Amino acid sequence: MLLLIGVLPGWAQDGRWNEEYRVKAAFVYQFPQFIEWPAAALSGDARLQICVARPNPFGNALRDLVAGEALNGHAIGIRNVSGTSDVDGCHVLFVAAGAGDLYRDALRRAADKPVLTVGESNTFLEQGGIIRLRIVDRRVRFEVNADAAKRAGLRLSSQLLDLAMGVRGTT
Repeated sequence: MLLLIGVLPGWAQDGRWNEEYRVKAAFVYQFPQFIEWPAAALSGDARLQICVARPNPFGNALRDLVAGEALNGHAIGIRNVSGTSDVDGCHVLFVAAGAGDLYRDALRRAADKPVLTVGESNTFLEQGGIIRLRIVDRRVRFEVNADAAKRAGLRLSSQLLDLAMGVRGTT
């Protein structure tokens, strides 16, 4: 198991953003290993779809990580979403802090679906998101909204909850 507490190296001002999002991409790639979706959400040979709301801050980093990878027999795909209807078919949805109105609308659209929502804004968990990525002492850390995961029909592993710097709600 990959340790999810990513340490960010000393950043040069021009490389800070890229390095931060390379580490965050690794988190988004690893999170599905710790999630159990309802059987109907990943039936047969369905692809595990990781969606990124535009603007995509990862560049090609996330796509490069998942190239040729599978999870429990399901190939992993990456898709950029630019509208709320694009959320349909996503298993993981990452919403960057700069996603604007799409951020709130996508969270509302995904709220009653088995979608692991991951974001980084300060109010992400309060608005119904499941995992919030944040930087603490130059490390990428995360917090979890267990109630939102339960509403989405997702089961979070105890390993994920143990690694979280905070868990809101009941597990």
